[in-house]
Amino acid sequence: MLSSLLKAFAFFLAAVAGGLMVLWLGGRPQPREVAPPAAVTDGFYTPQAPVVEVTEMPSASRYKLGGYVEARDVIHLTAQQPGRITYVAGEEGDQVAANSVVVALDDDALRPKYRSAWAGMASQMAAQENAQTQLYHSLYGKQKPTLGGPAYQAYERMTTPFYNMMQPFMGGGPPMQTQEQAQRGYPAINNARAAYEREMANLAVQQGRIDSLDQVLRDRRAVAPYNSVIVKRYVRVGDIVQPGQPLVDLTNPNQLDLRVEIPADLAIHLRIGEALPVSVANSNVWAVVSQIFPTANAVDHTVTVKASLPPGVPAAPGMYGVAWVPQPGGGGESATAPAVPNTAIAYRGSLPVAFVVNGDGKVEMRILRLGEVSGGRTAVLSGLQAGERVVAHPASDLKSGDSIFGPRR
Repeated sequence: MLSSLLKAFAFFLAAVAGGLMVLWLGGRPQPREVAPPAAVTDGFYTPQAPVVEVTEMPSASRYKLGGYVEARDVIHLTAQQPGRITYVAGEEGDQVAANSVVVALDDDALRPKYRSAWAGMASQMAAQENAQTQLYHSLYGKQKPTLGGPAYQAYERMTTPFYNMMQPFMGGGPPMQTQEQAQRGYPAINNARAAYEREMANLAVQQGRIDSLDQVLRDRRAVAPYNSVIVKRYVRVGDIVQPGQPLVDLTNPNQLDLRVEIPADLAIHLRIGEALPVSVANSNVWAVVSQIFPTANAVDHTVTVKASLPPGVPAAPGMYGVAWVPQPGGGGESATAPAVPNTAIAYRGSLPVAFVVNGDGKVEMRILRLGEVSGGRTAVLSGLQAGERVVAHPASDLKSGDSIFGPRR
């Protein structure tokens, strides 16, 4: 009986000890779950940033056509008069401001004529002012005393009315005037007015001489009509030129066009204002069609098309350029094009870029020329090739040389 009680008591103690052990172990903090090491894929750790592969997508078929850059407006300044060059504003590439003198000819022979003309102008102005004074005096000035004095003046005033009254009975004739009346009569005033108008006409003639000399002096100055750049210089200081001889060519460097000869069957699909992707001076930009010639070349069967380049393009007249012209119905060089998700395209300034992942896990920034957008993908006309891998969601601070992979463990 006693042994049975001891066994029960021992079992009870064991149960209590086990419960206390369970309570003690349950109150301790459990160890955190540690993420397993990054899995290895193709020899690299799984990238911290998602990576997508550049695929292909149907693109509007385009033909690659070459052309050249030309200035939209070129001003040819030529000599209007013979003479010797005394001033040239600069060399090719120098900028000239609007309304500034670009080329000047000597004017030594014209200076004496100019001074003489102004001296004649001053003399004529004095004569005109004198004639104006005489006319005013004839109309409103004080009259001169009559010949014979006051006695003869009284005699005229008494006899003149009587004579004019008797004129009808004596056969008629012009009425008699006193000397006072004659001074303000129509003939005297008319003579004064004629003298004034004659001097006014002479003043206009003299002004015409000065205007003619001013025109001659202006013709000896070649002036820039707007802010421009010298693209061709034909003369130097000291050269003797004749009328019609070229002096300099000017153009606006911010107004450039890409001139392309396009087959007629392609040109008929273009419209004024349509944007074309072009490449010029290692820059990919969009140019707007500004002019389509109305006739085709009878030999080549091509139509001349001009596309306006945006301001700031690092191009110059004469440079080679390429335009991708759409070809409805396919058959062109770019029937398919590399494509990436829209999220893989970032912008640095105004340039679209993508970040290509190389074999070492480093990224390389590529500037893109984009094509059509279809759904969530964008065609890439240049900058990427199908099969390359790019960052799917590039961060705003991502740059070339950064690694998208975590450290090896």
